[in-house]
Amino acid sequence: MATKEQLYNPAIESMLRFFHAVTPLSPEAMAAMSCCLYQEKYPRRHLLHQQHRVAAHLYIVSKGLLRSYHHHQGKEVTIALGMENSVLCAMDSLLSHQPSYYSIETVEESEVISIAYNDLELLYNEFHEVERLGRLMISRYYLEQEAALRSLRFQTAEERYQDLLMNNPALLQRTPLGYLASYLGITPATLSRIRAKWGGSDRYHSGI
Repeated sequence: MATKEQLYNPAIESMLRFFHAVTPLSPEAMAAMSCCLYQEKYPRRHLLHQQHRVAAHLYIVSKGLLRSYHHHQGKEVTIALGMENSVLCAMDSLLSHQPSYYSIETVEESEVISIAYNDLELLYNEFHEVERLGRLMISRYYLEQEAALRSLRFQTAEERYQDLLMNNPALLQRTPLGYLASYLGITPATLSRIRAKWGGSDRYHSGI
């Protein structure tokens, strides 16, 4: 069962400091944001958002690991993985107010900061610095998604693995084999062969 804690807890204060480091926020803006942020603690494999439903929240990882995925022909295709300070959301649904193509769940026991998209829009209207923060965070989200798509289209499986090993080794260590293979666009068997070639230095675990 998830628990919610609002206002002035260490996780939310830490997240506000992170936001302030991204772009300066006035004390008034930070106080208003703190009233809209919730810390949520979830067990492993807890579903935060379900495909085909209209999304209402953005999720920022305070601690743990989340993934977004799509059901396609009876299989789960992992679209994105997010560790600490990453934003995950069903952006297609938030912007269009239509049912989403994606589900979001925890990969490991996680602490998540959530904000309702309606509250975020109200903050945008009241505080220009929050609007700028939102633009910067969403731009980063889209750049990450674009980089992942470009990698799938133009890099080999081994090149994708090598990039992840060099730039985000913690993700390799913490992501189960099946999710990681799906994220890289390859089969678990192919991932195992590539990993063996590189000496298995990522030490990922195989449980899902």
